[in-house]
Parts: sequence; structure tokens; C-alpha cells
Amino acid sequence: MLQLNQVWFGFDEEFLFEDLSLVIHTGHRVGVIGRNGVGKTTVFNLIRHVHIPNEGEVVVPARWRIAWLRQDTPATDRTALAFVVDGNHELRLVEKQIQDAEARDDMNAYADLLDTYGALGGFQAEAQAGMILAGLGFSADDFHKPYSAFSGGWRIRLNLAQTLSQPSELMLLDEPTNHLDLEATVWLQKWISRYQGTMLCISHDREFLDKTVDEVLHLERKNGVLYQGGYSSFERQVAERLEYQEKVFDQQEKERKRIQVFIDRFRTYATKAKQVQSRLKMLEKMRATAPLRALSPYKFKIEAPGKMDRPMLSIDDAILGYCENVVLSNVTERIYPGDRIALLGLNGAGKSTFLKSLAGELDLLGGSRESGMHTTIGYFAQHQLELLDETICAYDHVIADGSVLTQQARNFLGYWGFHGDDIFRPVSSFSGGEKARLVLALITRHKPSLLVLDEPTNHLDLEMREALTSALNQYEGAVLMVAHDQQLLRECADEFWLVRGGAVTHFAGDLDDYEEIVERSVQIDSPKGRPSNRSRKDLRRARAIERESRRESDRRRNELEKAIHTLQKELNELSNMLADSDALSKIDNSDLQAIFAKYGRRRKRLEKMEEEWVALAGD
Repeated sequence: MLQLNQVWFGFDEEFLFEDLSLVIHTGHRVGVIGRNGVGKTTVFNLIRHVHIPNEGEVVVPARWRIAWLRQDTPATDRTALAFVVDGNHELRLVEKQIQDAEARDDMNAYADLLDTYGALGGFQAEAQAGMILAGLGFSADDFHKPYSAFSGGWRIRLNLAQTLSQPSELMLLDEPTNHLDLEATVWLQKWISRYQGTMLCISHDREFLDKTVDEVLHLERKNGVLYQGGYSSFERQVAERLEYQEKVFDQQEKERKRIQVFIDRFRTYATKAKQVQSRLKMLEKMRATAPLRALSPYKFKIEAPGKMDRPMLSIDDAILGYCENVVLSNVTERIYPGDRIALLGLNGAGKSTFLKSLAGELDLLGGSRESGMHTTIGYFAQHQLELLDETICAYDHVIADGSVLTQQARNFLGYWGFHGDDIFRPVSSFSGGEKARLVLALITRHKPSLLVLDEPTNHLDLEMREALTSALNQYEGAVLMVAHDQQLLRECADEFWLVRGGAVTHFAGDLDDYEEIVERSVQIDSPKGRPSNRSRKDLRRARAIERESRRESDRRRNELEKAIHTLQKELNELSNMLADSDALSKIDNSDLQAIFAKYGRRRKRLEKMEEEWVALAGD
């Protein structure tokens, strides 16, 4: 097991940790969370003995090999495939020894070393590396390109691929999804679920944590606490200890009403069934998680202008791309106030090109793009972090156009988590998360009617992601986004557009459906499909059975819809009764308890019926 025993550690007499103790058992997967600057990466450096505690000890089993995700690696001319295999240091050492034995014509040593090489998986190493590269979004043509030919984000992917290929008993992953798209994130989740060693992962992606870890280490107040379960379980456990419901009641009720409007509107639409079900689950979860979110240091809202056009933006028969390079063609779409649209598609399919074109950052190669008279666009992309003037501070950025007073600027920055002297620090000293927050703040300050967001949650901590999700849900304008943050997509997107094969189409399913498609296309060690040996008679019989099953499914679904309608009506009546204080004052305690019990039974029955209806709708 891995142990930190009464660890004290800090820089310049300022302690990051005071008496930190924790035990992580062999084979456990732990998510490491906490606000920026709390010491998450420092924990990794203590485990790797890069830092030595001022007091206490860090105990790592001697036999454990540690693989860690490097954020910065010097450029090299090693090919992508060779670079990934380089992660297996023992294998590379044996390769060198084989070459030496061959050079001195020592055939006995050569034969022994070949056996060792095979035992280490040397003959499968390149195939394994290729599988990992493919899962992380690299094409076969990329395998033989030099590391130095890739951009920064792709180099991080290569570093991640090398980390995953390295034999290890302990793996340390620092923000592994930051430069991944949704497809690569889904693949990584699958890979981690099969990892046999102990893993610690720093991440601000709550759904990624839910799907990959079985414990959460929460760092705060110079110490840390281990919680059993994923991030959602951590939220619930912490929320039980907090008593801040009143602070968020009004905000929670507004959000509940917004979600309820969606549920009421689309409850009978089969194509929206899974999204309706996810909203129902969100309503149930809100009461448990609201207290924890009330402690967030971010209190901002995103305001929309008073007037908005319908449609806000129109694009007709558009050809999108760069110079002579056509990426998408025959694109015709409309965006209206209140739209919540997320783009899905493989890396390189043209999602960012589509966003740039709609935002007016990229000229069309053909067709037309028209925005309404009152339409203003707030466009966020990662390159905008580099466009900030690093010689000035956040305060100077806000007052640059002279439209705000000093106190207004201070208040505005405070809502976005910039307090005290932080607003006067030069941007050059900002972390990636602070820069992203500042860019988002500047984009939303002038009340855009349409937000076009390209991976807005990269570098943001969990609390900021939660705050952004809440702000987007209350925002009255339209949102069009690309994101690998699955929780953001689930909570904010009402419809999905699929970018694939040079076209943009509307995706009828939900995020779970898309993830199933992705998993099928990038299965780890998946067996090849086998041809069917069934006769035509067997196939006709199977089709007849399927038709009859479908008719029976339709009958059952109609029955459920009627029953759901009746139950919902009863629940509404009970809810109105429980909300009527005058009526409640006239009911004795035993009758009141009976009403609560009746409501609970009706609610459980409704949930089961809705789950069955959703399952039938998906058949």
C-alpha cells in the first residue's frame, strides 16, 4: 500500500500540508481534487520523491514501478510509435543488450536475451503502442511522424500514450483529459477500467472521475480526506455535513423549474426520452448536491441582452474550410434564443471549423451566413488565452474600454473568483485556469446573445465547472459548444449535432447513445464479428418475432403513458396540498405522515414506469 504519514511540507516557510496522513491500498483508483493551488501536483511530487517532506514520511513499496504523465517533454525526432514504446525502459534496455550481444557474436547471451525480450512483451510492444495511439485519436499516418512535428496538445497526448504503455504498479495522471476530445476520453475511461495497478488521477472532470475512480482524495485546508466512491458520492457525503440550503434555495427552485419545463415539453417525445430521464435524475440529485455547491467561490451570472432575434443566426448551403481545403459542405442551420446545442464528432471532423465559421472568425468558402440585428456573439477558444496581454493585470483588462467604474470592476472580478490583490497581478503569473476564467469573464461582460464555446472547461477546476454549468443553464441566450466534459454536456445540452463525413446532421440519440457508438468503434481487444450461418427461413422467423415484439412493446408503452399521466396528475395534486400552509395547518400529524407516505409510493411507482417507458422507447 501507499502511505503518507503525518506529512508536513511547504515552500518558504508557508506550509501546503500540515500533518497530512492517508493510506491508499493496492489496486485502488483515487481521484485527487481540490481548488487550484491547494497542492494536488505537490502530492504527486511527494510520492515520486521529487519533494522531501519537512516532517513525516512517504512510503511507496520498493517493488512498485511508477508511471506518471509528464506535462512538458523536450522535443525529439523519435517517431510517435517509437516514443510511446520508449516508455517501457526495461524493454529498451534489453533491446540494447541484444544489439551488444549480436555485435560481439555472443549467441548464448543473444538467445537468453531474446527470451527475456519476449517475456517483457517486446514482440507485441509496437502493436500495443499503436492500439493506444489509435484510441487517443492518432491516425496510422501519425505513427511515423516525429514527436517534434506535433502541436502542444498532441504532444501531451503522446506523453499520455507513453505513460499508458509503461509497465507500472502505480500510475499518476495529472489532468489526463485536458487535451482530449470526447471520443478519446471515452476510450481512456475504458482503458483505466482495465488497469490492474494503483492509480491516482488529478482531474476536474466529474463524470470522468465517476467512471474511473473508486475513492476521492479531497485536499483542502492544508490537509486531505479520502472518501469512498466516485465524485458524485463525494458530493453527497460532503453535502450531508453542510447546512446551507437556504443560501441556494431560490436559485435551486429556478433551476428545478427550468428542468421541469423541459421534462413537461418533451415527456411524450420518443427521441427525447433519455434526455427527459436524465433531467428527472438531475431533479432528484439537486437537493443532495446544492449545499456543497453553495460553498463555491464563484458567484457569476451570464446575462443576455433584452432583445434577441428569431432566428439569431442563419447559415445556408455553406461551404466551410480554409483556403482551398473544404472541411464541411451543404451546411444549412438555424439557431434560436434558448437553444442548447452540443457538437459531437471525431477529432478532425470539423467541429472547431464549424464554430469558427458561425462565430464569424472564419470566412465561408461558399453559401451565406446572416446574423440578426440584435445578435452579438461571445466566442471562446483555447487560443484566446494566448491573446491576453500578459504585461497587465485582470483589473486593467476589465476597465480597458472605460465602460466600468473602479468598484464595478472589483465586484465583477470578485464574482469570477478574483479577489483582493489578485486582480492586480500580471496575467503572466496566472495559471491556465485563471487565464481561462478571465477570458470567459471578458467574453460574457457585454451580454452576448449567443455563446460559441470551444472546450470551455479545459484548465478549469471542478467548482468553476459547476459554476459555469449553472450559469449556462440560467442564461437566456443560445449556446453552441464543443466539450469533452461529459457532465457539462449532460446538464447543458438539449440537442446534439453530429459533425461527420464533411456534413452536419442532427443526432437523434443522447450522449449515452453516442458513447456506445464510440466504444464500439474503438473497443480494446474486441473480437472481430463473425459471419452469420442462419438460413433465410431462420431470418424470416426472427423478423416475424421481432415485429410481434415491437407491436407488444408499442401496446405496453401506450399503457404506460396513460398510467404515467394519471400518476403525474396525482403527484401534482399532492404537491399542491403539501405546498399549501393553510391546508397543512388543519391536518393532524398522523394524516400528514400518511400523505407523505402516499406521495413517496406514487413517486417510486412513477420512476419505475418512466424507466420502463424509456427502455421500451429505446428498443
